[in-house]
Amino acid sequence: MTGSTTGDAQSSPPRAASSGFRLSRGQIAIASAAVVVLIAAIVLIVHYRSGSQRRRYDTELLSTLDKLLTAQEGFFYDSAHYVGSLRRLPTVKLAPGVRVELYNPDRRSWWGVATHGALNAHRCVVWVGTAPPSFPVDVRAPENEAKPICFDGAETGSTQIKKS
Repeated sequence: MTGSTTGDAQSSPPRAASSGFRLSRGQIAIASAAVVVLIAAIVLIVHYRSGSQRRRYDTELLSTLDKLLTAQEGFFYDSAHYVGSLRRLPTVKLAPGVRVELYNPDRRSWWGVATHGALNAHRCVVWVGTAPPSFPVDVRAPENEAKPICFDGAETGSTQIKKS
């Protein structure tokens, strides 16, 4: 016998080594659930951040209208009329992105509309004297005079009102 093998044991071809690993159905279900939870957490975080940004912009708009109201009342105290231009109220400084339009239809009434470049169709308004009919009905209520209020919606119609 010279080192040859008998045909009793047939050799099987070598198995190819698996380069990856296999996941069981349970592991796949757990991984899928983890991905869903992660996506839900990301959506909630983005939603929360956008809400906090909106609250920050609202605060800027309301603060600007409060300063405007104070400046207008001071001007009225000295001059017996309101102004229709921010240039005549040098103490009112606008935050970046905030835009204010003043309307002065007569000596005893005025209103202001504040907007922010980051918020489309969102308005904050304040009025003294006679409320413009272009504002929503609940904003024009007498108890809301001299109270800055924000609302969402279409244009306030201020483009139809003559500016002074």
